[in-house]
Amino acid sequence: MNSTPTGSELAAGIQAIIERPAFAGSRWGMAFAAADTGDVVYALRPDELFVAASSFKVFVAGTAFEALGPNHRFRTRVYRTGPVVRGVLRGDLVLVAGGDLLLSGRRRPDGTLYLPDPDPTYPGGVPLPDPLREIRDLAGQVAAAGVRRVEGQILVDASLFREAQEGVFMGDTRITVSPMMVNDHVVHAVVTPGGAAGASGIVRAVPQTGYLRFVSQVTTVPASGPARPLAFGDDVTNADGSRTVTVIGDIPLGAQPRFVAYFVPSPTRFAGTVLAEALHALGVTVGGGIEAAPTGWRGARLAEHVSPPLAEQVKVMLKVSSNVHTVTFPYLVGAVAGRDSVTPKATYEQYLRQLFRAAGLDPDLAGAAEGSYTANTFIRFLTHIKRRPYFAQYRQALPIMGSDGSIAGNQPNSPAAGHVFAKTGTGGLATPTGGALLHKALAGYIELPDRRWLTFAQFMRQETTFEAVRSLGDQAQEAMAEIATVIYETLARSPR
Repeated sequence: MNSTPTGSELAAGIQAIIERPAFAGSRWGMAFAAADTGDVVYALRPDELFVAASSFKVFVAGTAFEALGPNHRFRTRVYRTGPVVRGVLRGDLVLVAGGDLLLSGRRRPDGTLYLPDPDPTYPGGVPLPDPLREIRDLAGQVAAAGVRRVEGQILVDASLFREAQEGVFMGDTRITVSPMMVNDHVVHAVVTPGGAAGASGIVRAVPQTGYLRFVSQVTTVPASGPARPLAFGDDVTNADGSRTVTVIGDIPLGAQPRFVAYFVPSPTRFAGTVLAEALHALGVTVGGGIEAAPTGWRGARLAEHVSPPLAEQVKVMLKVSSNVHTVTFPYLVGAVAGRDSVTPKATYEQYLRQLFRAAGLDPDLAGAAEGSYTANTFIRFLTHIKRRPYFAQYRQALPIMGSDGSIAGNQPNSPAAGHVFAKTGTGGLATPTGGALLHKALAGYIELPDRRWLTFAQFMRQETTFEAVRSLGDQAQEAMAEIATVIYETLARSPR
């Protein structure tokens, strides 16, 4: 198409963006194609491998939609193992994990999700406003059933799939992947300065829970001086299974509160603890402790929480790029759709491979194991998803340019705002010369005024300094949004 007047206009507009001085030495690859015909609108190095970073999450989401369906809901339940006699449960309470990733108070009264950016699991993210709301609701149902005292224990059944350790693409941070997820597995250390330089910083936990106690070894330092970063030091498991964790580092005098996300090592004990505390607040006492549910237990249901549909669940992964949700979805797909509690991640891979084949892609793509893909790979995959019955829900789960998610601030006043649905990706690696290699990506859909749809993928990489990598990344993301706007405006003026 580059030989046509429209194609020449597109090429000139895009080149003017990617050849700006800020991008000197960068390398770009991209492709834009009509979703209905597959005709290429514009392409630059469409078969060259680039690091996709978080844009690969469109594959994870597509596999979840295909395997589970957009309307699948996850159920978290509480059972009793004995009779209730005059308010006394002669047995245990069993909290059964169903894989709900939204037991965190994210759902607003109007049904939409609270999706702050950055997400609370990221550095700089603040705690969610009411992260134990669903747990309190379950406790309220137990109390409403007439239970005033539990003679036994709180047992937690996380047998939907075997828990595992996974990295979450934030340095060396690893989490316990579990079907029992409360507040994204996070307790925040909220750190405020003391009253004078040299005073101890004040640390409190949000949400407050007996599962975890923070100990402050934070020092208040002068506002204008250097400050060590906040971090976690000693992490001790107490005899009752609770944790005592030391917070270290500095906080400047007069600074606003700082938030550091602590990922709970035992999601099941955390969930059992906050349920016990919610029951206690309602006057329900529990005689025993918190343990894993044994195999083969039996009971009668007392309470149930039903999640929003999958089409809403994936928004935390797509719109605000939660890595915690990203590493959990493969386990859920394998366990729920594949009924595989032992090797669910491997079963997920089979679903992903089937979807790639259906899209006309080789499931053993070169570079995929290292997180590298071509623009054409994304085009084919997204074109296939466009033809699936869940496409409308899938695209709405993506960030929307100028409107929400990770591209809410990009091109908000352009004609294309609200018409570009795309997942961002950002990655950075140290170079042998002591610099940083930035990787940026943006992949998704453009809706033209006449209801034509385009699929697209854009990538860039550029060597820079660690000090400049964030600013350059922001500039590159805005440039990609500008390119999407150029495509939108040019084709809006052209005939079919």
